[in-house]
Amino acid sequence: MFNTALRKEALRIHEETLRRYNASYEKMQAACKKLYAVRKDSVDLIKLIERAVNSIANTPKEFDTQMGKAGKELIRFRKTEEYAKEAHCASVKAGVNVVGGAAAGIGVVSMAPTALMSIATTFGTTTTGTAISALSGAAARKATVAWIGRTFAGFAVKEGAGMAAGQAFLALAGPIGWGITITSTGISLVSLTVRNKEISDNAVNEAKEIAEAREALDEATEKVDALKIKTSVLYDEMNRQRNRIAGFMNTDYRTIAENDQYFLGTLVNNTLSLSILLNETVE
Repeated sequence: MFNTALRKEALRIHEETLRRYNASYEKMQAACKKLYAVRKDSVDLIKLIERAVNSIANTPKEFDTQMGKAGKELIRFRKTEEYAKEAHCASVKAGVNVVGGAAAGIGVVSMAPTALMSIATTFGTTTTGTAISALSGAAARKATVAWIGRTFAGFAVKEGAGMAAGQAFLALAGPIGWGITITSTGISLVSLTVRNKEISDNAVNEAKEIAEAREALDEATEKVDALKIKTSVLYDEMNRQRNRIAGFMNTDYRTIAENDQYFLGTLVNNTLSLSILLNETVE
């Protein structure tokens, strides 16, 4: 009667869809953190290899070339981290949290800097050339939201890019709570019937959007897991050789055994491959 049962069922579906979305969001965020942890370990290992190789006298010129490229990848990774830190600091100063829509997401302010860095290094950033830290007030807020939009446009159910997509993501940032007004006190029975139908329609429509967003999150999580595995396999293989690598410190390439020279050549190539994986992003 008065579409009360319809409203109740629609809200139940909405709540269950939201619960599943939030679970998927947490899973995606955990996957990003695991990938980021492996990448941070990889950075430390690459730096160790850099020190060891650079200390060896009379190495082939290609060693310098390969290690130089690896060094540039380290710098690129560090810049992404720094940009994420700036985005977080600027969002805190500018009060960026929930933007647009009826949803109440956790927003950037509530995210720990490391969590934001793990997401930024996973999905990448597209800077405009102006450091967020150099901005203030509304400008900082807009720059932060625009960055979020470029980073998370793939998750945004609503169409758009830049500012629009940034707002859409912040509205979908999990854990989320979608606002559906269910107050019905003081209205006529006819109005109540219509109102319950409106609430039911809104609940179903929002549930569809949340379900689509969840599919995007689940797909992204699979890609993040695959990238983490690929990085971990190479990192673990190289990390098992830490003691051997350290043993080459301050030696002369011309005096070491041929099998050691071959090992160093393979090590340098793998170091470049690992450094490239630091900046591989999920699209």
